[in-house]
Amino acid sequence: MPWIQTYTPVGGSLGLSALVAAVPLVVIFICLALLRMKAHKAGLLAVGSAAALAVGVWGMPAKLAGLAVLQGAGFGLFPVFYIVITTLFLYNITVKGGQFEVIRASLAGVTGDRRLQALLIAFCFGAFIEGAAGFGTPVAIAGATLVGLGFRPLYAAGVCLVANTAPVAFGAIGIPVVALAGVMGYGDEGMMKLSTMVGRQLPFISVFIPFYVIMIMVGWKKTIEVLPAIIVCGVTFAVTQWATASYLGPYLPDVTASLLSIVALVLLLRVWHPKTIWTFDHEPEFAGREEHHYTPGEVARAWAPYLALTVMVLLWGIPSIKSALDRSAVEFPVAGLHNAIVKKVSKPEEGVRKVAIVTEEINRQLALLSPADPKQAPLAAKLQELKGAEAQLLAVERSLAGNGAVLTAERMAAFDAVAKKKGEVQKLAREALQAGSAVAGSSPAASGTALAAAAAAPALAKDRFKPLDKALTDQLPVKVAAKYKFNFMSAAGTAILIAAILSALLCGVGMGETFRILGKTLYDMRYPALTVASVLGLAYVMNASGMTNCLGLAFTKTGHIFPFLAPVLGWLGVFLTGSDTSSNVLFGGLQKATAEQLGLNPILTGAANTSGGVMGKMISPQSLAVATAATGMVGEEGTLFRFTLKHSLFLTVVVGIIVYLQAYVLQWMIP
Repeated sequence: MPWIQTYTPVGGSLGLSALVAAVPLVVIFICLALLRMKAHKAGLLAVGSAAALAVGVWGMPAKLAGLAVLQGAGFGLFPVFYIVITTLFLYNITVKGGQFEVIRASLAGVTGDRRLQALLIAFCFGAFIEGAAGFGTPVAIAGATLVGLGFRPLYAAGVCLVANTAPVAFGAIGIPVVALAGVMGYGDEGMMKLSTMVGRQLPFISVFIPFYVIMIMVGWKKTIEVLPAIIVCGVTFAVTQWATASYLGPYLPDVTASLLSIVALVLLLRVWHPKTIWTFDHEPEFAGREEHHYTPGEVARAWAPYLALTVMVLLWGIPSIKSALDRSAVEFPVAGLHNAIVKKVSKPEEGVRKVAIVTEEINRQLALLSPADPKQAPLAAKLQELKGAEAQLLAVERSLAGNGAVLTAERMAAFDAVAKKKGEVQKLAREALQAGSAVAGSSPAASGTALAAAAAAPALAKDRFKPLDKALTDQLPVKVAAKYKFNFMSAAGTAILIAAILSALLCGVGMGETFRILGKTLYDMRYPALTVASVLGLAYVMNASGMTNCLGLAFTKTGHIFPFLAPVLGWLGVFLTGSDTSSNVLFGGLQKATAEQLGLNPILTGAANTSGGVMGKMISPQSLAVATAATGMVGEEGTLFRFTLKHSLFLTVVVGIIVYLQAYVLQWMIP
């Protein structure tokens, strides 16, 4: 028999159970923030603690807990980490071929004004690196570049950390959104909705960030002097980010937005410059542009690998191509785990009440249908069969009353019979809906009665069966599916891999050297791979055991204000893990469970986790360590933390307000 999830295993108390369910998250916090442990070690300890609690407290069979961890780890390695590896492989090829230095020099040579350099390098170029590689590289590369140009280390690091908020949600070819869709149980359609929703939240921040970054550097008056550049940069980035996320998906918003912003800013600087060239106090009044001797052809060749990346990912996103490539995909249930867990199992005495509700709704539908109508007769007959299945379930519920939320073979069979009839009724209802227009267009006499004609009308028929569907959904337990899909050909990582191979040819990197770069990339990323696998294993075992739902039920106590707090959860997750991807994996299931309990759209709260999470990036210990190392400030992490904390909190509050308004005022924005 399937194992039943429970949400209050600790003394029947939701509060105490939620505290215990939060232990794995506390483990991560202590390991990363206090003990400064390596992320892969913290991940392993956290997943170990989650599995132990699932078995020891939630009563989950050890076999199911182990399989849930393995399923999560498998998803973490493919497709999530597959994208990471191929993206960094391409990046390493451009570094080896010398193309990346050409890209950096071409950007640094555009202007000598430090404000415009901050826009071009910290914001635009940093966003490009985030979209193409992610995982700490934007702050490291952009920060080191600014220091090399003459920026003070604190400003270089701080500006890059704040500027990096805009692209993080779609970093590393959309990994955060891909992982979020996976833990929330969504396929391609759900992932597209999440991408669209994030694309309707972050652009409000993205359009503001360029202005905010320059304000941090130079204050109001000096910021206004470069307002044309700020507007061009921010509006171009925000609009492109919105359009790409909404219509192309989560893979390319950063790449397209950053490239178009760079082009727009460079074109503007050909016809406009601020009246005075601003430099730091410790520099000469005009330091001039950094000169380089690369030809336009060499610059174009340096950017070619990322053009190839963009083209390949776009091709892979075309529905006809994706469908053709997906034919080779293999999807199989995880043996021993698929449908082996059920949730939403009510007590038999509660089940008696639910049978009465469903039966009453069936009788109401039968009264509105005309059995004499050949289009409605099959539906009426099937409703009678469903009513009979409910009667059999009622007998079982009465016999088990007082035994708690048990799931005997007899009760499971009765539920399955009702579920089967439910599917058959839904199928016939759809057919009646499609055929109803012809009957609705005829006279009442031709249809038998006015009531029968109204019942056949498409809009009425569609609305009329919603209460029955809702009552049945509330009655039936839910079997938790556990399937793994291996779609190598259609995976985004394969498109990136092909782009990387093309880049090797464009950069003049030989085949032997290409394989050496691939081997080094795989070796260098062995610990991050373990981190991703363990964190996803943690998320899956928490979801499968019911720990995530337990936390979600606890968060429902926040009620109306939860949409405002949803981004705060994402912010906390990124602060703890240093990764928007990891934050989404940790809290994606929680966001969904809480939203469903509160009657909110999970797409909104899931996207809020991503959008709020990016604001935690600038204060996470990992980001601070990367920034200080890149700018020569090792040991000054505390100084940098104090510099970025107020900006992080302010921007998180802004995202919370945006999400709250979308939940209750701007609901049309939710796809």
